[in-house]
Amino acid sequence: MQRVVLFGTRSPLLPDYEETCSRLGLQIAAAVRADARRPRILDRDAMIELSDLDEEYKSLPFVACAFYPKRRGELAAMADEAGLVPAEALVDPTAIIASSTRIGNGSFINAGVVIGAAGVFGEHVLVNRSTNIGHHGFIGDFVSIGPGVTLAGNVQIGKHSFIGAGCVVLPGVRIGEGAVIAAGSVVRHNISNGVLVAGNPATVKRRRPSASVFDVEGEE
Repeated sequence: MQRVVLFGTRSPLLPDYEETCSRLGLQIAAAVRADARRPRILDRDAMIELSDLDEEYKSLPFVACAFYPKRRGELAAMADEAGLVPAEALVDPTAIIASSTRIGNGSFINAGVVIGAAGVFGEHVLVNRSTNIGHHGFIGDFVSIGPGVTLAGNVQIGKHSFIGAGCVVLPGVRIGEGAVIAAGSVVRHNISNGVLVAGNPATVKRRRPSASVFDVEGEE
């Protein structure tokens, strides 16, 4: 992969995507502005409107650029509808990833992340800065993690879940689909689908009406 399309220009994480591409020597062929809100990409010359996505760009792989699973899912669906295909995982060269761990297409592993052996990561996963994930981690599609999260060994996280900044998840814990773990929480026990938990130890604060995190509020 020598060129990539960044799909979405709104997220405050856009400069991190750009920095990772730069460190990898990867050319940003285009950054697609998917809505009318103020873009946050640093290289405005790379930005194009969604309506300007022509066949040249459609032959290139994309990464959906948003931190929250809801928006990343929306952007991935828009890119798929436009005929693009997900890129191989975008992994910052400062990250340390075990050779036995597999990371799905469309995922972004930010700077300073450490991931242990025998992990399985789904598609469009985002792992933010300085997160540490232990051996045999299983991370579902569209999960967002970090920054500064510690997941011990044998942790499983269901698809569309959100793990806030600075959380600690103890060994062997299972987190259900569409769960939200508030920043700074310490998770000692299994977490059901579609709940919001917070605290040390983390306890249920709210049961959400759907197991999908696509209604989590927040700035991309």
